Amino acid sequence: MSGGARTLILVLLVVLLAEGACLAFLLQRRAWQQGALDRPVQRGEAVALAMGCFGCHGPGGAAPIPNPGAKGGEVPGWGGGTWMMYNHDASDLRGWILDGHPANRTPDPGALIAMPAYRSRLSAKDADDLVAFVLAASHFGAIDDATASAGHDAAYRLGCFGCHGPEGRGLVRNPGSFKGFIPPWDGEDYADLVRDDAEFAQWVRRGVSDRFRANPAAQAFLTRQAIKMPAFAERVSDEELRQLAAYVSWVRAHPR
Repeated sequence: MSGGARTLILVLLVVLLAEGACLAFLLQRRAWQQGALDRPVQRGEAVALAMGCFGCHGPGGAAPIPNPGAKGGEVPGWGGGTWMMYNHDASDLRGWILDGHPANRTPDPGALIAMPAYRSRLSAKDADDLVAFVLAASHFGAIDDATASAGHDAAYRLGCFGCHGPEGRGLVRNPGSFKGFIPPWDGEDYADLVRDDAEFAQWVRRGVSDRFRANPAAQAFLTRQAIKMPAFAERVSDEELRQLAAYVSWVRAHPR
């Protein structure tokens, strides 16, 4: 065999190996995405879409449509004061979803658009997932830690939930990123990204940790991803940083 033929074979082998590695990574990334979507809040969002919930409550439950004759003049959104008027706990929400109203109250008689009853259309698992999603989307329930509660307010004010999802529980897609989505705060990836308070501060203040900045492979993905972590620098005070860290810890300790 001539030298040219051997070189050609070696080049072909390298190309095949590279293509195989690329295919393996793409398959692994798809598995990561499927795993990330197989969580209550994300499954619940898919149920909400399938059941037509966003048609009346708006995208993410945040843009409800008008409802002639209703007390509030519109279908209740999943956030804000109006929502709290209709729900005192998770059982109330479950009643609205399954029966069109909780057991302890009747629907608004003047509302033209009535809440549908989904009991016959949802499995127990789908109902649980839908409840989990709506609770997260509405940030429902008091936070039993004053520092974490202040951190929630700071995260809301800084726009963190726009990228990290309802309550920071994901899942927002991010083209070009390593796994294809922005890591939720209550997921397994968070522990790999943030090892301690110092790294948390680096991500918030600088948009990346020193450890990831020094890793060429990580830096390549961070550079090419569409949505990048902003560097809040001095826009976040030391006290707000402590509060944000407390809230993230609270989210991780309180799954939906």
